[in-house]
Amino acid sequence: MKHVLLWMAGLGSLSMVAQSGAGVATAHPIATDVAMSTLAQGGNAFDAAVATHFALAVVLPRAGNLGGGGFAMVHTAGGEAVSLDFRETAPAAASRDTYLPSYATRSSLRGVAASGVPGSVDGMWQLYARFGSTSLSWPELLQPAIFLADTGFAITPFLAELLNRFGPDFAPHPESPFFHPEPWVAGERLVQKALAETLRDIAMFGPDAFYQGLHAARLLEWSQGWFSPEDLGTYHATWRSPLQHTYRGHEVFTMPPPSSGGVALLQMLQASEQANSGFGSTWNVASMHGFVEVAQVAYHDRSRYLGDPAYMTVPTELLVDSAYVASRFGHLSKGLHEPLNWEATYENLESHETTHFSILDSMGHAVAVTTTLNGLFGSGEWVDGYFMNNEMDDFATQPGVPNQFGLIGFEVNAVAPGKRMLSSMTPTILIGPDGSKTVLGTPGGSTIITNVFQVILHHVRYGESLQESVDHKKLHAQGLPDVLYFEEGALRPKQMKRLKARGHTLERWAQIGRFQAVSSREVAPDHTRSGDSSGQRVP
Repeated sequence: MKHVLLWMAGLGSLSMVAQSGAGVATAHPIATDVAMSTLAQGGNAFDAAVATHFALAVVLPRAGNLGGGGFAMVHTAGGEAVSLDFRETAPAAASRDTYLPSYATRSSLRGVAASGVPGSVDGMWQLYARFGSTSLSWPELLQPAIFLADTGFAITPFLAELLNRFGPDFAPHPESPFFHPEPWVAGERLVQKALAETLRDIAMFGPDAFYQGLHAARLLEWSQGWFSPEDLGTYHATWRSPLQHTYRGHEVFTMPPPSSGGVALLQMLQASEQANSGFGSTWNVASMHGFVEVAQVAYHDRSRYLGDPAYMTVPTELLVDSAYVASRFGHLSKGLHEPLNWEATYENLESHETTHFSILDSMGHAVAVTTTLNGLFGSGEWVDGYFMNNEMDDFATQPGVPNQFGLIGFEVNAVAPGKRMLSSMTPTILIGPDGSKTVLGTPGGSTIITNVFQVILHHVRYGESLQESVDHKKLHAQGLPDVLYFEEGALRPKQMKRLKARGHTLERWAQIGRFQAVSSREVAPDHTRSGDSSGQRVP
């Protein structure tokens, strides 16, 4: 209770401008306050990440989670770089053919069989056990989330609109706090007693409380045999060596498979430096054209070669090797658009609801965490206080047919028991020539990779501030469908005309991503797009 009171008392003083070079950016102001309070109590960036993750499970129910998974990119003050994979796994009941008979019903998106074994609770435990400070205990880090769930919090206008829009989806679970016969109103309190109970047990007993015992029994009962006790009891987050590359004097550390983000990002950064890429000294039509040509090749490699490295040989080092990139991207046309032949159909279903937070402490520890339920509120299934993921759709559930993000997958990403599904999440950390650190990431489904690429491009190559780079209106291309998506305001009429003349099909989107970034110089939450992004510097 002492630390809960300190957290509450500290909220009024967290807006002070600081010179420490440390800061926090998250998708919700309450989560940002929790992170800042954790740092103020002597916790490090990794303590703050744990507290923030569980706080987001309360205040950001569309994506923050206990029932999902994600990735973390770590760079310590001492220079150690490592990545944490707490991606979900397929249960033993899943197989290569699970979704083929009922693919038209999208059982990989809704219902029990849409969910993989959750990884978030063990992931946060592993992060704390390896890098947490001794200033705050595990139970103390969960206290703010427990308090928020037990006593409630005032919902924002954005969350009120979202809860009202998804009201019919909550109707099958009248026992949940999200079932609300009357429309939600901004400022109304959302109380989640069942979630508070689950969080209390996790605080007291660690991940065993989630993967074994009472809470595991509730999850198993809900799953109707889809999960087994062994599925839950044997789940473990995995530490991996990050991918590393030098881009214009900056060391780039990013996620390896089963994230496809790191490979594609490093390919695109290298390819953009080639003379035939069309990228110049400014972000113009030639650069935008080059962006499409580079992106479609990177996404093609993503679909053909990337999956869970525990289940096949993934040629990660080859795919990011400079000689391979020079050869693979050597055909790029600086003139007209040259589409790839994907030999596949396309179904336009999309959901971009992931969340990301970036934390840099005054000691120089940095952590970028991207976590998700996959779609908005995951599978829509609510159990034991939280929503379950629908990550099974990130497998190639029907190889050659696009998933909800329009991404094609092949046998390398087919369903198999215990396997981790491919992801686009791309938490990334840059180390500048002067030792400064920049912590990057965003939600956005298939747009995550191109969004991170563009922020790095604008910040490092084009010299924009980090906030300007985050705010910059974004483009997206992934080869299939053969479309250049542009965020509202990203293109002027004359640029649209010139891109169409080069053979590009254009489609306008209201928003691409919701970036959260911090650096040694500035905090850059995504204020210009919908949502409740928040950032503060450390006093």
